[in-house]
Amino acid sequence: MKHLHLIQNATFTQPYINFINKNFNPNEHLFLILGGISEDKMKISEKENVYKISESIKDNIVLLKQMYMAERIYLHGLNNPKLVLKLFLQPWLLSKCNWLIWGADLYYYKFREKGLKSNIYEFIRKYVIKHIGGLITQIKGDYELAKQWYSAKGKYYYCFMYLSNTFKENELIIEDENFEKTYIQVGNSAFPVNNHLEVFDKLKKYRKENIEIICPLSYGSTEYRDKVIDEGTKIFGKKFNPIIEFMAFDQYLKVISRIDIAIFNHNRQQAMGNITTLLGFGKKVYIRDDITTWRFCEEHELKVYNSNQDLSGLLDDVPEEEKLSNINNVKNQFSEKKLESDWKVIFSEGNL
Repeated sequence: MKHLHLIQNATFTQPYINFINKNFNPNEHLFLILGGISEDKMKISEKENVYKISESIKDNIVLLKQMYMAERIYLHGLNNPKLVLKLFLQPWLLSKCNWLIWGADLYYYKFREKGLKSNIYEFIRKYVIKHIGGLITQIKGDYELAKQWYSAKGKYYYCFMYLSNTFKENELIIEDENFEKTYIQVGNSAFPVNNHLEVFDKLKKYRKENIEIICPLSYGSTEYRDKVIDEGTKIFGKKFNPIIEFMAFDQYLKVISRIDIAIFNHNRQQAMGNITTLLGFGKKVYIRDDITTWRFCEEHELKVYNSNQDLSGLLDDVPEEEKLSNINNVKNQFSEKKLESDWKVIFSEGNL
């Protein structure tokens, strides 16, 4: 097998597999699914080149065999401790590995809970990351952080990785939508890095307006999710709408297509698919100005607003010129054709 993808079950996994099989030779790609969202919530269709890896000895042998046979390995996120350990113990595999940086895997350096166990794991991770042959991300700042934090020496490849990051026409019709209401999305998950409560505090002054707070909380920390729901309900009452069920990609698109304003107050790079999709829809997006995503938006001439501020003027319309500029820039820079082109470069060059 030429290209081996080690990827977990996530909302964008099935669309990515379909995209690769459609645009490239399926006989050259093998997808091994390592954990992620449980099958009862998000099902992956097994095909000739898609195989689900369990914790069994047999499946681990299959995994190792394929890692040795593959010409190039693509690590979709580096947040599987068992996989990281396998690579640490077999460092000769690292030169043919390419790491698709998701965010949490990189920022573990900054946000991990310090202790003996995490110190040992971080030592292992640092060795693995330092010797990985290629690093793939659309956020050049994250690549630079990998070099700064982990002395990464691998080759950098620009790619926005998944279909969830591509431009989409906003032609969905929501039959029950109230067009007089302003729909505000806060965050994209139930992880503390979303800093929901800080945003809620800034949104208090708008709670008497005709708004609805949409809060996707389908994955992350259960304890943190409950805290967010309690506080959101307390402040906004029936205007607070938490989403706790997993959704297929198309279903989630229907939800965010109605959004007018989105506030992603993450203190690290995250939610890039949400951000590019919403900007491509012509929506108003707030992010922090002290993270790599802000510089990414500047580099791609995408106008976003600063969530570090007090959110005054939140309900003001986005100027038409700015809206059209964002739509055109996302359409031109994040098309499915461009994604295909980026992957074609990676698959042809790899880290050889």
